[in-house]
Amino acid sequence: MKMSRIVLALAVAGTALAQNNNPCPGEKEYQVNIIGVPKSKNPDMTNTSGHRIFVPLTGQTNIYMTGDTDSATAGLQCGNSFQVTDANGTDGSATLVVPCTNVNVDSTSTGICFDVWATPLGTPGGKAQVDVVCTFDSTVVGDLVEGSCENVPLGSFDFELVRNAGKPVQKDITNFMRASGCFDTDLSGTCDPGEKTFNNVWIFNLEALQSYFWEYDNQGLRVSMIRFCEGTDCGSFGVVPGA
Repeated sequence: MKMSRIVLALAVAGTALAQNNNPCPGEKEYQVNIIGVPKSKNPDMTNTSGHRIFVPLTGQTNIYMTGDTDSATAGLQCGNSFQVTDANGTDGSATLVVPCTNVNVDSTSTGICFDVWATPLGTPGGKAQVDVVCTFDSTVVGDLVEGSCENVPLGSFDFELVRNAGKPVQKDITNFMRASGCFDTDLSGTCDPGEKTFNNVWIFNLEALQSYFWEYDNQGLRVSMIRFCEGTDCGSFGVVPGA
């Protein structure tokens, strides 16, 4: 299995949304807020409408993301909507289900995709450092569009959200949720001539994806707003040359 570092971020609503008037580059499909709360506070998990995840104001939470709506059934069970299935990240983990389209070696379409934007909000001074981690099974040799599917040096991180003074700034994190690589049909561990390649696809479309999560290390950031927008380019298929 190959480990990769990735990052994902989540969006804000209500007054936080009012701070940021930048629209999605494409049509907005979904928005989720990662909200930092003091450990001594017991946040209300009701009436969230699936758009909020609570994390400690200081400390680390694993935010798991998956396209698989039924992990008990073999194969990738793709849904067509977003859903927060575990909003309470104050206990160390939370879960967000995202839409996907099952893509395999026989596919002719890369399936559904999204462009993703993150915006740090709230009181200036807070920040969050994010490592994104993924594992694939042996049927795929995968890579991220930005970065690689290898562990980064200890102590480093993939993505940082900083709430500086002034107007909140959106950050394009689409590349951290896309993947490029090949379908390793002979299980050689490399992309060999004649094997089918995929480029810049929505990573959750790949049935070989076993897990994907953010190690979200919050350092006083009150809100991270993540917007999932209608994808402007869902990538492509190809073939490794030289066959």
